[in-house]
Amino acid sequence: MTPAGLHPLASAAHPAVPPEGDGPGDRLARFWALRGRPVVRHRGVWWVRHRGPFHASLPFQLRLALSPEEAEELLRDLRLPAISYPTTGPGLPSGHYVLPAEGYGLDRVSRKQRGHVLRGLESCEIRGMDAEELIRKGLPLNRDTLARQGREDATFQDPLAWAAFVRAVEACPGMAIHGAFVQGRLATWLVSCREGEWLHLLYKMSSTADLEHHPSHTLDFMLARDAAGQGIRFLGNGCASVLPNEGLDRYKRQLGYELRAHNLAIRFHPWLAPAARPAAALLAGAARLFGGSRLDYARRILEGARATREASPGAPEDPAQPRA
Repeated sequence: MTPAGLHPLASAAHPAVPPEGDGPGDRLARFWALRGRPVVRHRGVWWVRHRGPFHASLPFQLRLALSPEEAEELLRDLRLPAISYPTTGPGLPSGHYVLPAEGYGLDRVSRKQRGHVLRGLESCEIRGMDAEELIRKGLPLNRDTLARQGREDATFQDPLAWAAFVRAVEACPGMAIHGAFVQGRLATWLVSCREGEWLHLLYKMSSTADLEHHPSHTLDFMLARDAAGQGIRFLGNGCASVLPNEGLDRYKRQLGYELRAHNLAIRFHPWLAPAARPAAALLAGAARLFGGSRLDYARRILEGARATREASPGAPEDPAQPRA
């Protein structure tokens, strides 16, 4: 039997690609499903397999206030090991980077970044790209960016996985590809998703050799500058990292984004929850002894689960009106 609230085309074990829709999170859910990520729906909210065992709620700006009983029902009904979601209640301090589109221009860019944008406008051509062009030209930028950041991600490094990712972008309504070109060569690409009055900036990769021309600054600025004329009220540029990333935070703030604060609720399936407390203590000790971002990340997640579990939820908010 299909669990209550689950999308009729899916089951917890065998999720399907959601049909095209224009409701909150519909396009984002369809995009992740087309990428092969498990996506399910419960009581009107989309949940997508995000990182590790966690299913995260969609859309990004939606803030939920689930009671412990409601969260347990969701975890049991969908047979999920863990969920994470923005909330007005307790959890790990976080936030969503939001830029109001109305009236955006150079005056809302910091003085330092303004110079970068102006130089980029002189050097860069900003235009849309189709899937075939991104498949051909994007892979070297992906590998370059990941190497520069010391990361690995097969989606953006393996040619077949990369092509499948771009095909999912192509097949999903509301998705768009833009590129910044320097002397005809691709310097930065960016994938975005339009949902109603929101434009979500999802993925971006850049060439190290062209960073001096500031293609990333210029591309971000141009998309934001033109957004209001397309009926967009808000741009979303991801959520705060679980581990602090001061450089990325500074970059987004200097372009005019505000970090609209929320907590990140983290809940484990009832069978797993009792292990969270001793695991957090163990990981905290290991992180102090050995360091390492993976240990720190796991420790922070378990701290967030404890904070979520030990307090009461807050009240829901209108997702179309994010608040600080």
